Amino acid sequence: MLRGLRGRLIASYVLVIFVCLVLAGSAVVIVLRDSQQKGRLDEIGYLSVLTSLQVRAFELAGVPTPQIAFMLREQSRALGVRVILADRTGRVLEDTDDELDGQVVRLPGPEPTDRRGTAFRAYFAATDQGMFLVSPPLDMRPTNYAVILAIPQANVAAAWLELAPSLGMAAAVALVVSILVALFLTRSISRPLVRMTRASEEMARGRYDQSIPGGGTDEIGRLATAFNEMARQVSASDRAMRDFLANVSHELKTPLTSIRGFSQAMLDGTIRDADGYQRAATIIDDETNRMRGLVDDLLTLSKIESGQIAMDDARVDIDGLLRETVRRSDWQLEGRETRLTLDSRPGAIVRGDARWLAQVFSNLLDNAMRHAPRAGRITIRAVARADSNDVTISVHNTGSFIPPEDLPRVFERFFQVDRSRAGRGHGSGLGLAIVREVVQAHSGTVIATSDERDGTTFVVHLPLHELTASPPIPFAPRRVA
Repeated sequence: MLRGLRGRLIASYVLVIFVCLVLAGSAVVIVLRDSQQKGRLDEIGYLSVLTSLQVRAFELAGVPTPQIAFMLREQSRALGVRVILADRTGRVLEDTDDELDGQVVRLPGPEPTDRRGTAFRAYFAATDQGMFLVSPPLDMRPTNYAVILAIPQANVAAAWLELAPSLGMAAAVALVVSILVALFLTRSISRPLVRMTRASEEMARGRYDQSIPGGGTDEIGRLATAFNEMARQVSASDRAMRDFLANVSHELKTPLTSIRGFSQAMLDGTIRDADGYQRAATIIDDETNRMRGLVDDLLTLSKIESGQIAMDDARVDIDGLLRETVRRSDWQLEGRETRLTLDSRPGAIVRGDARWLAQVFSNLLDNAMRHAPRAGRITIRAVARADSNDVTISVHNTGSFIPPEDLPRVFERFFQVDRSRAGRGHGSGLGLAIVREVVQAHSGTVIATSDERDGTTFVVHLPLHELTASPPIPFAPRRVA
């Protein structure tokens, strides 16, 4: 059990609790011992005063010494203390324990060093008995006698032992309660860690859809939240990787099938005339170019993601960049009644790589042209805001709709909203993924919104570097019939 985290925590808690109980108990014992000893000695001192007053009264009444000694012996048995009666020279006249009769004891001096109430206390070691001898003050002693109450030093030192059973019981109860609390605390700490360990082991086996209950603002709660987020991202990455491999295989399989089919037909004699050879060669060339474009896009995307492509840091005029992009792409609208509108004003300057930013807007415009209907509308709008210090470029087309559940995935590699269009020459499926990577490389963001009636809009936000005042350049809407 001690090999696990919970066992080590419990052991450490029990050790700390035990040490604290030992230290606290030692301090309590020391305080109680001194308190009990003081109380015991004060009690003997009080009895010594009472006994001395009785002896003085007997002396004044003329009671002989043997009778006084008999009275003291009876009182010793009643009080449970040892009483010694001595004369003024210190010679013992009566010892209720019959050990010091006839011997001389040293009485407390006129200025004793320790006073407890009305009694003086002194330690006498002359008899090697280890006794505390308590005698009342001089003014309370009889004229010819000295009354001394004796108590063994061991009895005084052991006075606190009367409380030992209660102290031991309290310490045992405190230890048990502390251990129970430690078990509860260690369980609350170790349970999420155990769950994380099991979930991590499952993830190591390739099962990434792991989640552990947790939350809160403490370290364990934040760790559980971070773990769940990590597991979610790992699961999403694994799913994206699987989709990527499947999509690459599919995208490459289609042109390879065409190339193999027509090349086989050329080899086995199925195609005999020159026109057939020409048509087969054209298809093979088109499919080869398509595969090359797909591979080039994959390499480009991988280089951008890994940071192998160094982006320039130059001034880029967004209005001029958009106008040049439209000029190069509007030939694709020939033969269609699609209306293309550019709403942009000069003066919005950003810093970045003009070639890659042109690729971003070219990809977005190409995507809009492919999804807009023949009589649809495409609108490109650029708005610079000095207060928020950014430039917003939106590319909107009517006639297409992206379901809400697909919006977060439109920037994934090879993702197609209309699965039936995949692999039919409608793009490599990497254009929007390249858009996202290039925009993020320029410290910007790109999002997609879609509405069934209004269409789809891609919005790019870029940091504004400079905003200059320039007269607008008109751009007439383009319609090619």
